[in-house]
Amino acid sequence: MKIAANKLAASLKKQLPKIIWLMGDEPLQMQEAADLIRSRVKQQGITEREVYDVGAQFAWHSLLEATASMSLFGDSKLIEVRLAASKPGKPGGEVIKKLSEQLGNSPDVFLFSSNKLDAAQTKSAWYKAVDQAGLIVQIWPINTNQLPQWISERCQMSGLTLEPAAATLLAEKVEGNLLAAAQEIEKLRLFVNEGERLSAENLLDLIEDASRYSLFDLADACLEGKGSRAVRILRGLLAEGTEAPLLLWALTREIRQVCHLTYKLNDGLPFDTLCQQLRIWDARKPLYSKAAKRLTLQQAQQLLQLASLCDQAIKGSGEPLNDLLLQLVVQFSGQAPALASV
Repeated sequence: MKIAANKLAASLKKQLPKIIWLMGDEPLQMQEAADLIRSRVKQQGITEREVYDVGAQFAWHSLLEATASMSLFGDSKLIEVRLAASKPGKPGGEVIKKLSEQLGNSPDVFLFSSNKLDAAQTKSAWYKAVDQAGLIVQIWPINTNQLPQWISERCQMSGLTLEPAAATLLAEKVEGNLLAAAQEIEKLRLFVNEGERLSAENLLDLIEDASRYSLFDLADACLEGKGSRAVRILRGLLAEGTEAPLLLWALTREIRQVCHLTYKLNDGLPFDTLCQQLRIWDARKPLYSKAAKRLTLQQAQQLLQLASLCDQAIKGSGEPLNDLLLQLVVQFSGQAPALASV
């Protein structure tokens, strides 16, 4: 039976076929459809998996041997066959047809995946056998006109709400690339409060922020006392896989500078003179001025103690590292309200 990709989940809930063929050229939808099938297979208690990549010299008879052989644990198997741009040819067609006809008595599940099939293949005997015995999932690209709606629906699944103009803006930004759109939506989840409705203007600000995050942006936001922005940057950097030692280094370096600065200011030394001694550039003086006015020497020293706890967590103390980093950023930036854990 042929179905569209958006009908796959509902179809699998009714019945898990013994053979499923995914065909299409859109990577994200192909990957997510395969993941959905694997998840459903596991729910059926099938945990063993074998993967075959089909090339020019592929031994098609090995698929018959795979389903005839006993599983390592005596259980059913998921057997994945990836053709990509390859064609089964006559040997492959004969094996696929035979499998389709015999799988009713087999405990195994076959998952085939390929690029879009041409007209000749869809008229072949093996294709008709698969169509009769299982599912053929046709995955079509999302065209330009459909993309904003696809983005809106995916955002809703992630707990986000985009105004129509915002969905259109995101569609234009990713230029039809569904994987890029999905990645942008995952980033948005890090920065948007549940239930918040995003306008095109809000979305643009968030996208621009996410695209330029760096360790230095994190430190600057803390120095300037922009707590909400600092937390957004921290979450973004963690989501991108930035190593915790680098994050801590960037924060600790600035905290130490603030410590030195506030200590000397308490002795009555001029701010500009101290900046010259500490090699603080003119362009960064306003940032340090704000931090020195906001933080006392005692608070700056407490930040260093908290940074030490972060360092111990990195080295395996067992304390929740991300929570400690969040606490450090919140206290450094002077953000009073308690913020959600990263």
